[in-house]
Amino acid sequence: MKSILIFGSNSFTGSHLVHHCLKNGYKVIGISRSDEYPSVMLPYLYKGNENLNFSFFKLDLNKDLNNILKICDDNKPEIIANFAAQGEVRTSWDFPVQWYETNTLAVVRLTDELRKRDYLKKYVHVSTPESYGNTSNNIKETQCYNPSTPYAASKLAGDMHLLTLHKRYNFPVVLTRSSNVYGVHQQLYRIIPRTIIYLRMKKKIQLHGNGKTQRSFLHVRDVANATLKIAERGVNGDVYHISPKHSYTSPEEDHVSIYSVVKTICEMMNYDFKSSVDLVDQNFGQDSNYSINSSKLRSELNWKPNISLHTGIKEMIEWIDNNWSQIINLPLEYIHKR
Repeated sequence: MKSILIFGSNSFTGSHLVHHCLKNGYKVIGISRSDEYPSVMLPYLYKGNENLNFSFFKLDLNKDLNNILKICDDNKPEIIANFAAQGEVRTSWDFPVQWYETNTLAVVRLTDELRKRDYLKKYVHVSTPESYGNTSNNIKETQCYNPSTPYAASKLAGDMHLLTLHKRYNFPVVLTRSSNVYGVHQQLYRIIPRTIIYLRMKKKIQLHGNGKTQRSFLHVRDVANATLKIAERGVNGDVYHISPKHSYTSPEEDHVSIYSVVKTICEMMNYDFKSSVDLVDQNFGQDSNYSINSSKLRSELNWKPNISLHTGIKEMIEWIDNNWSQIINLPLEYIHKR
């Protein structure tokens, strides 16, 4: 049985990769610094989806490296995927050192040891298009870097170190950069689930910068599918964009404003948009435009997204409504953890 170790297995996208790999016959080892979340927030546990081929360990990359390396050596995973990161953009301005500790130094410490393990065939590092800063439309993997926040800069520093390991030691790293990911089991403070929940609670939704920020949204199951394809067949040393660019017949789904996403949700749920939102100032340092091109992934690995934004939002509304009694008792705002 093929094996994969996933750092950040409690994370939104990481947990969906756990579920996707289990469905595709993998033995999966999950490592996160927090206890497993309630099953309503974990797709591999949701509705009794427990699997004997999954093992979970509560360990922190910043503090428990020796124990982590022992688990790696005991299990000898062919693939390691790293979703573990300090990821909240606004909070990175308040605690930049913590962001560099996790997103840069922990990556350096871990991979300096992993490069010595001959059982490892692929290290998938989950990066971010925010490394490019505020961009024009349709950028490719060769775009110059121009990070605007401590979060983006700390992620990029880790990326650059990994690419030096590939050049010096032929370390089998591939990097992924994805459009904004959404879907069921997402953190409740993110814009799509928060909008749905706030509408149900009759609370107003704040739209920073009048909601003019442009984003491409991609369903999490499409991202999990892409990530596994990259893990299995991606070229070592390469970067792969994962995005909906040119994927649907409706071009507006490739790149949309936060304003239009919230307005669409209001319409789908039969709420008046103007009375449901407050327009507020933009976040400092928040890039206003990400639009990445995924033609490389499509042509090399025969990937394409299958879930439209409208279908994905409808699924999220049903998930929240069906689990309302549990969701309403979970944290609705970001909680910073060192």
